[in-house]
Amino acid sequence: MRKIIVIVTVLCISVSAYLLLLRKTEIIFVHHVKGDTDIVVRNFPLTQVGKIIWWETNKDSPLIRNKMSDVDEYGNYFVGIEDVGVGFIKVSEVSFTSWYSFSRNDLICFDEIKSENRCIEKNNLMTIHNGRDNKTVYYIDGNTIKK
Repeated sequence: MRKIIVIVTVLCISVSAYLLLLRKTEIIFVHHVKGDTDIVVRNFPLTQVGKIIWWETNKDSPLIRNKMSDVDEYGNYFVGIEDVGVGFIKVSEVSFTSWYSFSRNDLICFDEIKSENRCIEKNNLMTIHNGRDNKTVYYIDGNTIKK
């Protein structure tokens, strides 16, 4: 009996680790306005190193590069990577933060989506800034990482 419990436990841990660590990040939507790009993703890497590696690997993909059209001659750009969360929602579906508050949860709404469901709840996973000196700065979970 004990052997079966150990085998089931190891199997559950292995499957969980596989699903968490080897999941593929999916780009849902890319939005660009005047030097700022928002990328909405699902299944983003969990670690800081994983997030940076994902960006370095995917920043030149056609889906992202075609939207970042006005990078200036110095290579300056700002990119915010947002979690899609529960998906795109209507503004009216967002609940009040508390019964006495008149403010709603932070939303990012995309005007180029021609649907009522065009907003996501703001959940910034990472912000990237590439500056004049061609140094990339990553802002992840309150930490600043320069490369």
